Amino acid sequence: MPAGLLAKYSSLLALAVILMFCIPSSVSSIMNSSQLQHFDGGELASNLSRVGWTGTRYLASSLSSQSDPYNQTLKLKIAAVEPVFTTTAYSSFYSFYSKYATRNLNGTIKTDLNLLNASIVRGWGWSDALRRFLISTTAGDQYDIVLGRNLSFISEVNVSQALFRTDGTRNYDVLILGFTEYVTVQEYYAYKSFVTTGGVLVLMDATNFLAEVQYYPRTQHLALIRGHGWGFNGTMAWRDIFDRWQNENTNWIGGTFGVGSSSGAGYSGATPLTDNPVGRALKEKYGSRVFTVYQGHEENVLTNLTRTSIIANWVQTRKPDFHPNVATYLHYYRGGIVADLGVMGSDVIMSDGSVQFFLSQTLLFAAEFDSGVTNPPSLPATTTNMSEQSSVGAAYRPSPVGNVVVMSLGDRMVMPLLLVGMILLVSFLAAAVWLRRREHRAV
Repeated sequence: MPAGLLAKYSSLLALAVILMFCIPSSVSSIMNSSQLQHFDGGELASNLSRVGWTGTRYLASSLSSQSDPYNQTLKLKIAAVEPVFTTTAYSSFYSFYSKYATRNLNGTIKTDLNLLNASIVRGWGWSDALRRFLISTTAGDQYDIVLGRNLSFISEVNVSQALFRTDGTRNYDVLILGFTEYVTVQEYYAYKSFVTTGGVLVLMDATNFLAEVQYYPRTQHLALIRGHGWGFNGTMAWRDIFDRWQNENTNWIGGTFGVGSSSGAGYSGATPLTDNPVGRALKEKYGSRVFTVYQGHEENVLTNLTRTSIIANWVQTRKPDFHPNVATYLHYYRGGIVADLGVMGSDVIMSDGSVQFFLSQTLLFAAEFDSGVTNPPSLPATTTNMSEQSSVGAAYRPSPVGNVVVMSLGDRMVMPLLLVGMILLVSFLAAAVWLRRREHRAV
């Protein structure tokens, strides 16, 4: 290029070179600095926008500015499952358990087997309080949970078919479970598929999926298969495992049954954290102690911190030397989320406003949740029970921030921006050549 032309357009050339080298690093540093922030204070909502939480308007501190902040809930398709199988099991199985609790410990049992093959009993059983809340004026007027509009009741009898359409897509966005101790294998994996494909599963009661049963539609019977300490094949029963899906529950649910009613544990509520919008909203509305009506019954324990965000830690006070890891949390699995209250919420949902509020805030979070985000904020993996490796793209790397991990853009983001800079430089050179030829023709 002639020296005169170079001097004439040196400022433009310098600008192109600056853009080529500075745009990538500037954009990358801006994105990283905006994402690598602590999950507290007013910064929480912007950090969580990447998982579908688009603003602070759903946090407790800003609810007063919204005439109806829960109208997002109306956009959801919500289903609550009637726990028919658990209701049936409690009508019969426990007579067998009680009778043979200390007998034939090393052998098989061939008597009273009819107790393990019971006629179906319809109803919500222990979870009836959850049902009553869901159809209450409180649920409808305060939280926009309305049966027949955005809420449906489905039965365990046909839950596997009710959750999905024939093409495999989900019929619902959110699934609410009460006390579901006994489930069929088809039902269990339907729930898992629901979460895998982007659904939000809300567990309002503990002791989920403890035992496997088989449902016989022709005779309307339910038989125990395995769990709660027993195995049964129709002709004999024997001592067997207690928690049927313990390891698998740890993987995709984040926890499993851990504290029985005979443990003597008692709780003085839970301490909310601010690592996610649900915990923050609870703390801002109710203070440093929530769920205070619950005293103890049966509880789940958190066994997997991978991709798990704790909403509140339960405070066990009755036994000073007993510290079970009971928590209310969000656990991200594949494309969806499991929200677990961790305790028997049906015991207190009609009398504890903070338990109701937990459910409503979880539904709000579900309304904004983007199931396409594969790497939401998560806690570091600090337990020995780990979930499977998440599908992290090569363009992402974890960046530790306090006691959470956020995902920031990696070096591959620089390449497209570098290409933009090169295009600008080539465009400048082409323009310079064109101007040079134009000046030459003018002479």
